[in-house]
Amino acid sequence: MIEAEDCVYTSCYCEENVFKMIENYPGNIANIFAVFISNPQKQCAIWRQKSSADPDFPVIWDYHVIAIEKNDTGCVVYDLDSTLPFPSNLEAYANQAFRPKTSIHNMDLLLERFGQRFRPVKGSAFLESFSSDRSHMLNNGEWMAKPPSYPPLFKDSLGHNLFQFLDFSESSLPGSWMDYQQFIDFFKADSQV
Repeated sequence: MIEAEDCVYTSCYCEENVFKMIENYPGNIANIFAVFISNPQKQCAIWRQKSSADPDFPVIWDYHVIAIEKNDTGCVVYDLDSTLPFPSNLEAYANQAFRPKTSIHNMDLLLERFGQRFRPVKGSAFLESFSSDRSHMLNNGEWMAKPPSYPPLFKDSLGHNLFQFLDFSESSLPGSWMDYQQFIDFFKADSQV
């Protein structure tokens, strides 16, 4: 199990936080996944995020990345940007962070536009295939959020490929996009990405 105090964390760099989490994972790397969360509009709602002043009001992210560990007792979510416990049971986290069943008025309309899609990637495949030069965080040469103190997770042979992981037509990188139920079923089953 991963402890929050052992994690490298930089606000607004969720993909790098998860990369470092997996890179330093103390268990069998076959048990942990990076999970990209987005949608074709690049506007997905996630509740219980630290950047929201109200836990009942979602943050609309262009994308988010979390880690999920499969273990003998089920699956747990590691999300350093969440107000939920670290780690959280997958079912509890999903119900509160993604709100698949809720009484919010016009929720169907909200989820139609801001609903989440999920791309699980095996931890080892993520470490091998992910590469970022952090250029997506620059705006007219200025950082939109202060970058991590360590060097970018950049591999010359891959180039900056974050947007390929977020592309809904991209098939050459590991993982494939799933809707909410497919995502839940994937982690309940013994299937692999």
